[in-house]
Amino acid sequence: MAAQDGSRPNRRQIQAAQTRRDIILAASKLFTQHGYAHTSVAEIAREAGVAVQTIYASVGTKPQLITAMLDEVDAIAEIPQLAAQMQRSDDAHEVISLVVRLTRQLNERCHDIIAGLRSGAHVDADLAAAYAAGAARHRDGSTACAKRLARLNALRPGLDTATAATTIAVLLSTDSYAQLHTEHGWPYDRCEKWLRDTLNQLLLPATT
Repeated sequence: MAAQDGSRPNRRQIQAAQTRRDIILAASKLFTQHGYAHTSVAEIAREAGVAVQTIYASVGTKPQLITAMLDEVDAIAEIPQLAAQMQRSDDAHEVISLVVRLTRQLNERCHDIIAGLRSGAHVDADLAAAYAAGAARHRDGSTACAKRLARLNALRPGLDTATAATTIAVLLSTDSYAQLHTEHGWPYDRCEKWLRDTLNQLLLPATT
């Protein structure tokens, strides 16, 4: 985490960031349990252990909490840093490793927020829109990865960029991680290795 001027954050900034995170996690939990429409800002404040005014100062209004959830996911999983590193890499195997690591961190570190959005999306239009926006971000990231591989001339013969992007999006979706980690009990290390190896086999030319 860095301050806006590029300096190291001070204790007050770190505490403010943690408070914001606590609020977002509390909101996600309550939205899942009671629905967005039936959860008040006061209830979120009680769950997070803060004053109502702290929520407005730290995050904003209740609708803004939805957007904040997606932004917080990006920050917790360090998505901007990994995405930038992926775009700088000239090694196809590293590009794939980075996109797999990105989605691993997203699912491992942000499980509660993702689960809250997914669960609430079935019954609440605002949460459904937020979950759809998160899915769109995932597809955009998969497309960016595929385009990077294409620019490196690294895709296996006959594989077009759109198909590569779809392959990445499907294999690295939150549903895939839920099946591997939650349903089948694979540790995240095993998930990461299998997904990386599988994408290398599907996307890159065979090695002799």
